[in-house]
Amino acid sequence: MKNKKKTYILLVVVISVWGTIAYKVISAYSEDMPEINAPNLALNTDYKLEYVKDTFSIQPLERDPFLGTVYKPKAQSNFVAKRQKKVLWKPIEYLGVIANGKDKVFIISVASKQTLFKTGQQLDSIKLIRGNKKHVTLRYKNQNRTFKLKQ
Repeated sequence: MKNKKKTYILLVVVISVWGTIAYKVISAYSEDMPEINAPNLALNTDYKLEYVKDTFSIQPLERDPFLGTVYKPKAQSNFVAKRQKKVLWKPIEYLGVIANGKDKVFIISVASKQTLFKTGQQLDSIKLIRGNKKHVTLRYKNQNRTFKLKQ
């Protein structure tokens, strides 16, 4: 008798499950579906788009996110490039060279005065550094300048 009660209860459960499935299938294919009305949309053409520029700032790193170590910036050098002052040179012209054996004597016109220079010689704070037949290099107030032969 106990077996028959369980069988009747299971029979009712099975019929109700299959009935529910059959109802859903039949209701899905029925033609009595209600019509869906599309809502009337009011079109607004008087709109303005506002563009807001997204700004951000980069913050300095305090620690390395992968290693977990503290970030130590490299020390900045205190090197400041010295600007050289412009030196006004006197009017200088290289006029030629006189070769006397090993010693060379160069003819240079400084402020319209012709003078004779040997390598390393200094006159009025103008020093002859080096020279050859084509050009000479002079130093005046710690600045070098090369002068070509005037022809």
